[in-house]
Amino acid sequence: MPRLLAPSTSVALVLLASVPACHRASAGAPAATPAEVGTTQILVAPEPVRHAPTVIATGTLKPRWQAQLAFPVAGTLDRIAVKRGQAVAEGAPLLALDAATARALLAQAESGVAAAKAQRVLAEDGLARLEAIRKEQGGVTDAQLVQVRGQRDLAQAQVLASEAQREQARVNLDHHTLRAPFAGVVTRIPDGRGVAVGAGAPLVALESVRQLVLETSLTQAEATELGAGAKVEVSVAATGARTSDATVTVVVPSVDAGTSRVPVEIEVPNGDGRFLPNAFARARLPSGATRDALRVPAAAVIQKDGAYAIWIAGQDGRARTLPVRVLSQEADLAVVDAGSSGFPAGTRVVALPPVGIAEGQLLAQVSAR
Repeated sequence: MPRLLAPSTSVALVLLASVPACHRASAGAPAATPAEVGTTQILVAPEPVRHAPTVIATGTLKPRWQAQLAFPVAGTLDRIAVKRGQAVAEGAPLLALDAATARALLAQAESGVAAAKAQRVLAEDGLARLEAIRKEQGGVTDAQLVQVRGQRDLAQAQVLASEAQREQARVNLDHHTLRAPFAGVVTRIPDGRGVAVGAGAPLVALESVRQLVLETSLTQAEATELGAGAKVEVSVAATGARTSDATVTVVVPSVDAGTSRVPVEIEVPNGDGRFLPNAFARARLPSGATRDALRVPAAAVIQKDGAYAIWIAGQDGRARTLPVRVLSQEADLAVVDAGSSGFPAGTRVVALPPVGIAEGQLLAQVSAR
């Protein structure tokens, strides 16, 4: 919030008090009216502003995607292709198992496909010859023709089966290389090569850092003013990182039974890496429509009868309290709303109310400042 400059319209004030007359009354004359003196205070004009209500929430910046990666097959770790802390692209190889056996199985499957295709060619040729003989010379029974066609169909099925076995062998070979399922940063790798690895044993940890999620929560009243798509300001005090491009993606339409608060997710873009995953962050979220308000010195706001108020001097020059609602406060300034009563025309605010100021006490304007 910008700081309020000393208003050029600020004026000094005096709290008036009655003291005895300082001049001698003439003999036989009535006593003189007491003179009024007092101590100087400061009056300021409240500054009209447009206030966008906000609510503060805190939480942890978590990676949008994070995974503990493992091989789907067992084997011996043969190669570590990345270092801890290294950024990798989607599909980049991370680890590899010894794949000599897997490559041999793939070669065997390739040979099986070739043999099956050769058998299919022979079966198709035999069927073609038999059909030609039956057409030109006759003497070929239906049973013979059915048998040869069956052999042709069996050869075709064997081709399909061998191709499926080849695909299975290829997939098995691919499973000997562990690849990044998404772009991110490697946060954990194995200690060394040559160790036996079991299927499903986590070996590599990967986190996305370009898109983070701030998980936080709001009260039920605060959540009613918020919807998905709202822009949010997110900051991390430890590093000074800040962005105004964060977006509310989820406002869970349910109250957490443990906290009685509504879970909220905020997507935080991090293309330049200014934020670190798992850092503690603070979010300033919109809370309602922009409204008219007044900015006053924070020291002018007092507590009275369990609520907030300020001392003002009206056009009649007398002090009175005005109940207000504090909308926000930063440094030595506060933004307040006087509600339906509003601020009377010509109102000046007592910047630093003195001890002993009373309702209806006369205030006198004595000089500009």
